[in-house]
Amino acid sequence: MTVLTALNVLLVGAWVGMYVFTTFVVSPAFTELFPDEATRSAHRRTVGRYYARVNGPISLLLLLTVLAQGVTGGFSPALLAELGVLLLIGGLVSTHVRRAERVRPPAWIAHTTLAASALLCGLALAAHG
Repeated sequence: MTVLTALNVLLVGAWVGMYVFTTFVVSPAFTELFPDEATRSAHRRTVGRYYARVNGPISLLLLLTVLAQGVTGGFSPALLAELGVLLLIGGLVSTHVRRAERVRPPAWIAHTTLAASALLCGLALAAHG
């Protein structure tokens, strides 16, 4: 396994871990801790800003790592698929952030992002083969 491949797998794990933790721990806890929707939304926005400060650089580094893998070792079908899924996730997250400024985003965005994240994990592992 090359350094780029190991970095790819590590970054995917960090990204997906953050997303899963936020989805299954932070969001339900906020619902319980802050029954008032306005208060809950304000706290979600605050956490979202801090989340973005960590997740943004991880996402950028992951994208650059995937591109570097492709340039140095060729874009295998698994690596191209990983790049596509990564771009899809970027679009979903962007849609989530834009909608969350006005109303609670629909559940399908989180569900699709979770499914794409699981696929991203498999593709990161397959891309090294």
